[in-house]
Amino acid sequence: MDGADTGLGFWAGLVLDDPSRRVWVMVSVLIVTCPCPLSLGAPSALVAAAGALARRGVMVQRLDAWRALASMNRLYTDKTGTLTEERPQWARTTLLADGQGEERELTRLAASLASWSTHPLSQALVSAEPSGTRAVWRRVAEQAGAGLEGTDERGDLWRLGALSWVQGEVPVPSSDSASQVDAPCVYFGRPGHALVRFEFDEQLRPGVPAALAALQADGVQVGLLSGDVSARAQKIAEQLGIREVHGDATPGVKRDVLAAAQAGGAIVGMVGDGINDAPVLARANVSFAMGQGALVSRANADAVIVSNRFEDLLLSRRLARQAMRVVRQNLVWAALYNAACIPLAMLGYLPPWGAGLGMALSSLLVVGNSWRIGR
Repeated sequence: MDGADTGLGFWAGLVLDDPSRRVWVMVSVLIVTCPCPLSLGAPSALVAAAGALARRGVMVQRLDAWRALASMNRLYTDKTGTLTEERPQWARTTLLADGQGEERELTRLAASLASWSTHPLSQALVSAEPSGTRAVWRRVAEQAGAGLEGTDERGDLWRLGALSWVQGEVPVPSSDSASQVDAPCVYFGRPGHALVRFEFDEQLRPGVPAALAALQADGVQVGLLSGDVSARAQKIAEQLGIREVHGDATPGVKRDVLAAAQAGGAIVGMVGDGINDAPVLARANVSFAMGQGALVSRANADAVIVSNRFEDLLLSRRLARQAMRVVRQNLVWAALYNAACIPLAMLGYLPPWGAGLGMALSSLLVVGNSWRIGR
């Protein structure tokens, strides 16, 4: 207590006993304690990183996702339109037992219904029938992870999508099983009667193998969550060295897989593009949507890869880690500045002009340090 009284008496005798110094000491203390460097430390770094990504073609929608991205240790990714090219190419059409030789008309109807969807396979089917006249559809609805259905001019209900969606409750003949088709495909027909199968060829996006290999080498566990049948999902996973594969995954299954990983302590990222990816994108610690993806998936993602380059995810993680390092540097500098200058100002050794200059230079240093990100 005597020590405290001695320190207070020293300060009072040095400053307060001299009325001419009281005002400018108070002003100096107020200037030094202005939290400008401290308050600029994190936002300036995060905004600089977001600007660097924007120049690359990645639009960050939520700055608070940077911390999760920097510490992400598990990544789940969709397949079609994410790992593979945006739009597969139509390869062949196969009439099923109930098709009755109406390939041309069935293709026209299917392409017309497909035009109501942004799914890559639907758009590929539309491209395969560019000059056909479009049918008039009513009450069109899209079931995430399953397909489309609509009513034609005569009142008949048609479905386009997964075989289980088109067949409904009707048992699927083994000869028509989607799992026996090596290529991605969609079926078209009336509920309970699949009439035709459209098969497509798909290719990996450039840069995907290298980006995934780099993430795995950096300690990120990569998993595949695909609504496609397990056999085709496994085939792509083997090409990319992905061990954890979940095929035939509905939106609910994807969400459950991600939730289980989070419950185990993982910081999980998700990349997708379709309507069926929206729930899991919203649930992930950090999420990315491909630029050509569905509007609902882009709205639920923390960032949108407008460039559609999968390798930009790797760049985003590197910039996030750099940004968090800069944030820590800025906060440490701001703390040291305050720790050194506040006592000087209180003791009367730092005039107001010096306090103002120090505060301005400290703020400029923080902003300049953040400006280095991505340069």
